[in-house]
Amino acid sequence: MPLTIQQLFSWTIQLSAQQDYQALTHTFLAILDDMPGVDHASAYEMYEHERKNIGDTTTVHELLVRRFPLDFSRNDDENYNALFSKLNHTVDLHLSAVDEAGLYTWVIFSIRGGSGPERAIRIEGEFDPNRLNILDNLRLIYRNLVILHDTKERDVLTKLPNRQSLDVRLLQVCEHYRYIDNPEGESSWIAILDIDHFKRVNDDFGHLYGDEVLLTFSQLMGKCFRYNDFLFRFGGEEFVVILNLASQKMAMTIFNRFREAVANYHFPTVGRITVSIGLTRINGVSMPTTQLDCADKALYYAKENGRNQVILYENMIIPEQDNIANEIELF
Repeated sequence: MPLTIQQLFSWTIQLSAQQDYQALTHTFLAILDDMPGVDHASAYEMYEHERKNIGDTTTVHELLVRRFPLDFSRNDDENYNALFSKLNHTVDLHLSAVDEAGLYTWVIFSIRGGSGPERAIRIEGEFDPNRLNILDNLRLIYRNLVILHDTKERDVLTKLPNRQSLDVRLLQVCEHYRYIDNPEGESSWIAILDIDHFKRVNDDFGHLYGDEVLLTFSQLMGKCFRYNDFLFRFGGEEFVVILNLASQKMAMTIFNRFREAVANYHFPTVGRITVSIGLTRINGVSMPTTQLDCADKALYYAKENGRNQVILYENMIIPEQDNIANEIELF
């Protein structure tokens, strides 16, 4: 069945009406799945990491791929790296060989140019050149909107999702746990990470080197945390991590491991820095802002009592006035 101009305009309006990158990508995949000739469409995010083993002088470049949308409620052990590692990442279109009918059975579009990771859309079905042309024009519309959303939802310096993205994601995670009561099992955790004495870095070395510390710190986060965790630039020298599928013991181990990685890292020019971390379990009962406030209280305690440590809010002695405030139900 041929596509009409009305259908194309309708798809364009649907895409341009989405308020954030996640909604945009969900809508784009739904449009592709409904198109004639398309059997299935899936989206991926690709990250390039540099790895150097102890004693090695050469750096190994790794391509790490995760599927969108990322399901934070389970571990995704499927390896997508093999699907994309052999692609030429300087071109936007990859095609299968044609079948007996002269049709392509899959196509991969690269989505580049945004401030976030490189994205890719893989579409399976049967495509002739005319259908490919329509798909490519839809890809261009999607790509332009991705770039616009990245400018709004990602931090300019570190390229991490910003505070606005955190608010949306934290609400989603809290809603997931609204009907799950498993306080002793694996859960999600939110932590605020604050670089210790960061003002001294700016005062002693200048804001340019301060920005370099922030950028390197964010890169260390990307290497130390997993791909079903969510990382954010909260503002200034503060960052936020939503850690998923972890017990309390595991969460403390992971954040202490990151704290030690920062303390042992030699930042160019600046030297050594440390980080203080406030941590709390995410639940479906409290408001997201309340849970963020709990992590902030734990962070404040960490900084007031020696810095360079991880403090779990649930292990703190809560002042009586905090208990009273938490019992007040707002509407």
